[in-house]
Amino acid sequence: MDSNEEILLLALLIKRRYRRLRRQRMYWVHPILEMREIHGHYFTLFVELRRHEKKFLNYLRMSISSFDELHRILKKRLERENTQLRNSISSEERLMITIR
Repeated sequence: MDSNEEILLLALLIKRRYRRLRRQRMYWVHPILEMREIHGHYFTLFVELRRHEKKFLNYLRMSISSFDELHRILKKRLERENTQLRNSISSEERLMITIR
């Protein structure tokens, strides 16, 4: 066997070992993340913060009206399309996460 064949054989063995060692994905979306709309930060806290302007101001460092205006300006850039497999993160949620 010449050196080129040895190198190819060694590369093939390394590739096979790597494939075996690579972890198989168990979930498309982890169950914890699937419950984001029920228990998530945005869905629980943000609704409450909008009811209390001082808390909203303290949390996001801007008033509700400023947040709404900024969201109105950036909405088109932040929106993503929902798919059949999963819903996208809303533009308002993306903005809140980015600001926070």
